[in-house]
Amino acid sequence: MRAMDSHRYDREKQVCFAVGMAAIDGGKPTDFTQRLLDDYTEGRISASGLRQAVLEKYAKVSR
Repeated sequence: MRAMDSHRYDREKQVCFAVGMAAIDGGKPTDFTQRLLDDYTEGRISASGLRQAVLEKYAKVSR
């Protein structure tokens, strides 16, 4: 397995685990969050970029 494929596989496992944990409580990613998760899986954004985008989006909603 090439290094790039390995990183993608690791990110995909992380996303599946996180979505699965949220699903235990009945949670489901919004369309916005799912797009971010897809971007993260494909390596287009970093974990910190994903986190920052979610915080910015939902901090505005809760204000």
